[in-house]
Amino acid sequence: MKKSETIFLGFILFVSTILSAALLTRGHFWWDDFASYIMQAQSLLHGTTSEFIQHNTFTVQQSSYPPGPIAYPWGFPVLLAPVLAIFGLKVLALKLINTLFFFFFLIVFYRLARLRLTPSWSLFLTAILAFNPALLQAHDLILSDIPFLFFSTLALLLIEQWVWPNEAKTSRWRLIFIGPAIFTSFTIRTNGLLLLGPLAIAQLLHFRSRKEIRANWFVILLPYIIFGVLTGALYVFLPAGQESYLSHYSLLFSPQHLIANFWYYLILPADFFKDIPLGMLFFAIAAILFFVGLIKNFRRNLVFLSYIVLTLGLFISWPETQGLRFIFPVLPLFLLIMADGLQFVLQKLSAKAASVARWATVGLAGALIILSVFISARIGWANLQNGRDINGPFDSVSTEMFNFVREQTPANSVIVFFKPRALRLFTNRDSFMTQNCADLSKGSYVVINEKQSDNGQIEDVTSCSNVSLQSVFDNKRFTVYKISPQ
Repeated sequence: MKKSETIFLGFILFVSTILSAALLTRGHFWWDDFASYIMQAQSLLHGTTSEFIQHNTFTVQQSSYPPGPIAYPWGFPVLLAPVLAIFGLKVLALKLINTLFFFFFLIVFYRLARLRLTPSWSLFLTAILAFNPALLQAHDLILSDIPFLFFSTLALLLIEQWVWPNEAKTSRWRLIFIGPAIFTSFTIRTNGLLLLGPLAIAQLLHFRSRKEIRANWFVILLPYIIFGVLTGALYVFLPAGQESYLSHYSLLFSPQHLIANFWYYLILPADFFKDIPLGMLFFAIAAILFFVGLIKNFRRNLVFLSYIVLTLGLFISWPETQGLRFIFPVLPLFLLIMADGLQFVLQKLSAKAASVARWATVGLAGALIILSVFISARIGWANLQNGRDINGPFDSVSTEMFNFVREQTPANSVIVFFKPRALRLFTNRDSFMTQNCADLSKGSYVVINEKQSDNGQIEDVTSCSNVSLQSVFDNKRFTVYKISPQ
């Protein structure tokens, strides 16, 4: 890498890191996936993984709707564990994991872009990702999305660099590193398994004849063997729980969901630009160039396309939608294929027209980058001016309720709450959520969030005639009732 490249890339990384740190708050949304990840990490530190599985199984099975799997993949909890060991339950410290891995992701993406593009365009695309408000705001969530973005992109870089090129004969044994890269992605998010698809496509494109395949069969199979051995070892040493994802399919899967999700994910990439002025214009141009690149360089982009199709296919069939974060891993590939389309268009223009179009494109890319920096900086400045607002389960109102439950209820109490994993994290009480009055008899107490209506809880719990409820605590947002048989 030339010195000028290093300087520009370093500047992009520096500004992106500053923006990321500025956007972090001291609270969290009421998505209690974060609580499950933290409890899994704590169980690793304390050697209580079986106990975690036991308690979380209770939560998942007793809830009227499963709030998540019995256990998430263990990779992200492994990343959280040393931070918890050093800092304890400090939200900012845990969120800085996202800042760190986004930094690494940008370096890996730049290397991936340089396999196809000039230094200047690789830097442009890296900056578009580095300063994007949607990506940067995701750093404020204690979720596995950003680490997975890094590891999945790293696996694709290794596949693109060591498997796809026809001239890579001398580096075929480097495939030994691809198995662990895909395995690590799989331990962060289960859909890391899909990376085996792009690997297989790249191998088919590289080893073209039966003679080559027979001569290199062990090298071809090596990444899969290593992945299989490491996965088997993981399940020997740590309890599984991801199979409980299948219950979501049986609960909500239907053809109607497939159709609705297809259209949802077709336009979802537009959310990458939604916080940016003229965002729909940028999206329209990017989408057109993406399809041009896909059609005109189909074979070259087949490895990337296979991962995009597998990822979208998985989430189209998944009953729930959770916004742009589900497709973070394919957004970098979207930009790279878009750049292919741009190159094709420029090649087809006359020299004079191509020069004008090239400068116009540079102007648009520069405007997108400047607008992204401005929007991200404005949000970050507002966050800092607001003292890194403490929201959700970490604010004082929630803390007061959690303290009451932890200190004033028996240790064997079962608490009914709309975010049961968060309640267990903060109170060490078994918990489940329900929207059915009939389930209240399985609990000792029910906590109602007065701001949530029927979102994961019974809207008017006092109307449940099958149990007797006694108010034992209330504050500005929560009311705690003791449950007794009627």
